Amino acid sequence: MQLHDDQPAFPRLTAADTPDAAAGTEARQQAQPVVVGREQVLQEILRSLSGGTQGTGCLLVGEAGIGKTAVMQHVLRNLQEDTYIVQVRGSEFAGRTPFGALTFLLSDLDPELSNHPVMILRGLTQLVSERSGGRPVLLSVDNAEELDEFSAMVLTQMVLNRSAGMLVAFRDFSSAPAEFAGLWRDGILERVDLEPLSVPETAAYLGALLGGTVSRAAAAAVHDHAGGNPHLLALARTDFQDAGRLKLHNGSWILAPGEEIQGGRVASAVMGNLADLPPAQIKLLQLLSMAQSLPLPVVLARLDNADLDSLQEKGIVTLAAGPVVDVLISSPVVARSVRAGLTPARQRQLFEELAPALNTGLVLDPLVLARWLSAIGEEPALELVLRAARLATASGQPETAVRLLSAVIDGEESAGTVVELARARTAQGEYGAAMGVLARFRGSESVPSVQDRIRLLLAEGKVMCIEATGLRDPRSADVPAEPTRMRHTDLFEQAEREIADLGDGNGGDTADLVRELALARAECHSAHGRFLANATYLADLDIPDAGFRILRATWQAEAWSMSNRQDDAVEQAGKVERLLQGAELTAGTRARVVSRLLHTYALTGALPACQRLLERSAAEGMEGTYAELAEGLLHAFAGRPEQALAALTPGVNQLTVSGPAAFLPLAAAAAAYCHAVEGRSEEARRYLQVQRSAADGGPWTVRRGARHFAALTEAALGSETGSSRFASLAAQDHRRGAYAYELLARLTAMRLGDEESLDDVLSVAANQEGDFAALCELYAKGLGNGDSQVLLRASETAAGIGHVLLAREISEHALSIASGAGDRATVRFIHRSRRVAAPDSPAEAADEFLGALTARERSIARKAVAGTSNKKIAEELGISVRTVEGHLYQVYSKLHVGSRRELARTIAEQSGAKK
Repeated sequence: MQLHDDQPAFPRLTAADTPDAAAGTEARQQAQPVVVGREQVLQEILRSLSGGTQGTGCLLVGEAGIGKTAVMQHVLRNLQEDTYIVQVRGSEFAGRTPFGALTFLLSDLDPELSNHPVMILRGLTQLVSERSGGRPVLLSVDNAEELDEFSAMVLTQMVLNRSAGMLVAFRDFSSAPAEFAGLWRDGILERVDLEPLSVPETAAYLGALLGGTVSRAAAAAVHDHAGGNPHLLALARTDFQDAGRLKLHNGSWILAPGEEIQGGRVASAVMGNLADLPPAQIKLLQLLSMAQSLPLPVVLARLDNADLDSLQEKGIVTLAAGPVVDVLISSPVVARSVRAGLTPARQRQLFEELAPALNTGLVLDPLVLARWLSAIGEEPALELVLRAARLATASGQPETAVRLLSAVIDGEESAGTVVELARARTAQGEYGAAMGVLARFRGSESVPSVQDRIRLLLAEGKVMCIEATGLRDPRSADVPAEPTRMRHTDLFEQAEREIADLGDGNGGDTADLVRELALARAECHSAHGRFLANATYLADLDIPDAGFRILRATWQAEAWSMSNRQDDAVEQAGKVERLLQGAELTAGTRARVVSRLLHTYALTGALPACQRLLERSAAEGMEGTYAELAEGLLHAFAGRPEQALAALTPGVNQLTVSGPAAFLPLAAAAAAYCHAVEGRSEEARRYLQVQRSAADGGPWTVRRGARHFAALTEAALGSETGSSRFASLAAQDHRRGAYAYELLARLTAMRLGDEESLDDVLSVAANQEGDFAALCELYAKGLGNGDSQVLLRASETAAGIGHVLLAREISEHALSIASGAGDRATVRFIHRSRRVAAPDSPAEAADEFLGALTARERSIARKAVAGTSNKKIAEELGISVRTVEGHLYQVYSKLHVGSRRELARTIAEQSGAKK
């Protein structure tokens, strides 16, 4: 499929531009939007064009609408001051005439030179050389596949004879004139492929269009709707706004709940580009859009080879290898757009067209078939609905499962429909509704089979397990909880007894129940923070299922990371990462596995592994709120507040509107901490209030993380109870067996000035493995012994594993001890190391130098350097003059200066260190 390039038209730079025209061109260029999400591509192109010699350049290849013209014009704006640019654009009309694309230049040639290609080449080369005024010449050629052969020959010869460089763009390089392909094969032109935007790039692109940050959930939804094509993304943005799905909330654009968007501008644009296809090809696309894929023999019974080849050549359909070759539409965007244009009557006609094949062995995906039947008013068989609902819930579409199941429940609920409906409601976070469905069936006169009764027990146990963590369905907050007969653990034990009574006589059915019970129990242990119990439970499990083995290994890694087996945990996490590649897991299961691996790596001090896993997961399609939160929390934990807030701010706004509710307290507390570290007290308090107001429920690790960041925030805001809160948390962690969190809490209490925690840190760290434990031990020993060299080693260790803020803090302790001991060599070494590692920006270099100060001390130091009096500073900050004087004393002491003048001079020196 080819979309029309409907990007904003950039000014055309030609050899005929006059000075006045150039002035107008510059004004128009300044009004153009900045190219977003293409930074790496722009660097590649500019590098390929900066060889310093003529006869070099770049091939830019990408589908229509992908933004080639925008990228080219951005490059030209960067080069136009020092380069003479000749811009050529191929077109279907000009391609019918010899030299048609070069008409604007040929008109300036002597007519005698226009009678032979060689003379034309010589004349154009001389003309361009004269007008360039000695500057390098760059030929910018867009839509190059539509050039006539004579224009292509002249342009490529100018590159070959080193009269000009070239930047040339193609939609389809396979149809490029042979001359361009030759330049590429000979290495004269470097090829750069312009790919669809990724989800983070889409977020940046939409932010530029909308003004403001865009949550990753919103970006992922719009990206899925448009396929990452910038032209379609701009249309999808409007579709989502019109449907009320894209809304501004607290300064961030978030994804609002709502129905899937049908039709709209994206569908119109796609269908407009399919309008010229023959009816037989359109009919096949309609069938494929409904059926998802069809075997090649079924397709060839309805379409001849030539038509199928044509659709393949245009990239509209593709063939998937397998025991039987399947045909499917290449782009989900095209498939969705075609399907959106089908009326129920047309969908029925298509179903009837396919009915003979369905009756003679053709098997469609259960979810696809159930949705198709429902769309044409037919009632799918109950067994088909159950299979379809199970697939929908597992693939992250619980709302589809609820819709299908609700249509077949008419007062006589079966155990199967109740179980699947409860699962779907639970996946939606509607725990009250799930319990209501289960309670209604529990009171009915139906007597299910033993297997059905076990599944009902497990479904109810899972819902009760979630509610036992404190998580509630906000839509049923005012509804009194139903008095239950058992606790969720009792329900699991009863299910286990009944499974044992079944024996092995039921074969696969019993094996499925054993697996489901094992999953429920392991998830329960993890959710309630019973890690030692989970390690023991998992050790005895041996279920021959690839997906279960991945989950089991993940839970083991999590448990070991908590319970003094950090080296084993990291090794196990690495094995799981390798198993994940190519594993057939649902999106929800994969997200849970990745989140536990990230948690394992973070607790053991392997922050670089966290970053690697995040990047790999994004490349494999794991995007949205979970990825955004993981990124923000990683930066917050590592001490990179501004990078953390770039993800956490839209993430908190998204969670506030659509959940999952369990993650809101953690995200809000981390955002509060980052604001507090940066000295934005009011923002910190606002996010802290969000954390306190949110539901305190969900997995134990999530709740514990929220408490960690909330306590850090309060300490940064001046609370005097910070160290005691962490001592209390450490004691609770020890009783639970969460020793990794105990070490983190002890370390934080020590960092907040609790001298008694120093020995506790040494004691706990001595029993743990991994880089983080080693770092904690070095830090405590260095502080306890007043040894600046040990502290420097600790600082280097912290920096090496990604703990930026902690490394800086330890370095400050080393500096203070060395300065107090008169160890000038160490003091010089520390300052020299900082200058080497300082950021390029003078302002950032100053920030690095002031990093030892608290947020309040930094603020006062900057005001003092600016010449503000102590009295004025006190008035601006709402504190006493004595307090200002006390803070300045701390500033002078930490930075080893003796006056305002010396402070100003030292900051200026640090700022100029990288100039």
